[in-house]
Amino acid sequence: MKINAQQLLKEKNIRITANRILILESFLKSSYSLSIADIEESLPWADRATIFRTLMTFKEKALLHTIKDDDKALKYALCSDACQVNHHHIHPHFHCDICSKTYCLTQYEFPTPDLPENFKASNYSLIINGICSNCQ
Repeated sequence: MKINAQQLLKEKNIRITANRILILESFLKSSYSLSIADIEESLPWADRATIFRTLMTFKEKALLHTIKDDDKALKYALCSDACQVNHHHIHPHFHCDICSKTYCLTQYEFPTPDLPENFKASNYSLIINGICSNCQ
């Protein structure tokens, strides 16, 4: 079943606007994470501030999560259906050394690391670098 952007916004209690629908559709059509620059390129009429505010709203409502990859650009990817506010994404990400695309590997999990006493993690991630199937 194809996911409908309007229905997804409604389910997450996000006000439906034309810009939000178009930005969400960019993620629904993509198999990899997107940066603000990627969205600006696909929606050249949209201003950066609107895109940024929309992404922050989507993140706050557990519709997107962020990834920091080796390009040092913050990228955004759709959350799973089960994701809730204050969400954590304990799955690895794959960053292609050639095309610089970053993919969520949601079918894999990695364990929470055991930290020394009195250490508390606020976030952790696993980025696997290599060459994606499209670039091989």
